[in-house]
Amino acid sequence: MSDLLQYWKLSSRPFEAPWDTRFFYRSAQHLEALDRLIYLVLEGSMNLGLLTGEIGCGKTLVRFVLQHQLAVSQFRIVALENSGFSMDDLVVAIVTRLSPPDLALPAGKLARLELLHQLLEAQADAGRQVVVILDEAQDMPLETLNELRWLTNFNGGGRNLVTVILIGQSNLRPLVEAVPAINQRISLRYHLQPLSEEDVSAYLVHRMHMAGHPNGQVFEPNAAILLHRLSRGVPREVNRLAKLALEYGWMCQTPYIQSDHIMIIAQDLHRQQALPA
Repeated sequence: MSDLLQYWKLSSRPFEAPWDTRFFYRSAQHLEALDRLIYLVLEGSMNLGLLTGEIGCGKTLVRFVLQHQLAVSQFRIVALENSGFSMDDLVVAIVTRLSPPDLALPAGKLARLELLHQLLEAQADAGRQVVVILDEAQDMPLETLNELRWLTNFNGGGRNLVTVILIGQSNLRPLVEAVPAINQRISLRYHLQPLSEEDVSAYLVHRMHMAGHPNGQVFEPNAAILLHRLSRGVPREVNRLAKLALEYGWMCQTPYIQSDHIMIIAQDLHRQQALPA
């Protein structure tokens, strides 16, 4: 791999590490999603936000950029990678992250909710807003989704104590709409779409440049167009094909990635998928 990086004049791999905020591509829609979430958090009284998108469209990276942009002196972030649990399990997870290591958890659900309320008030007294980010929220049971309203009821001295952000795939939207108690509390909604053809071309340049290439100009225009068509503009699919293209170009010792290279890779992937297990 080091030889590949040297060949393409890179200091790191450009199409991996989905959590690396250096590679965040500021498309119009990704920037709008980020700006809306920042507004939700800074406003402080909107309680619930919803970010959805197709698989691989960049929701997780938007989340990480959001977390990096919120000052630790003003916000306490509790981010759960998965949310397909009972409300009691989620409360335990949140309490565990907010409480001192030696604090014993009470046994009952009501007592745990009361402890959570106290921890939220302690954060507010210290000048910090608690932001709970629940990723993969499409896996959340409807009962849990309904009970999330308990978190929106936490307040003290006329102030909201917590902002909750639900992040998930497209099917999260109808799930939320099926729970009026939550749907009515959603103050902000945004749905990430796949990248446009123009964005895919700029995305490739951005990724290559952030990985150390002098100008990022490695994928020829027709190759970028084909990548967009094959990936349908989904960043995760763009990354997969682009990574294989760099490996292919390295092996063939070609100075640029051309559309023919992308087609060969796509055909090879198709053959592999057609092989019996």
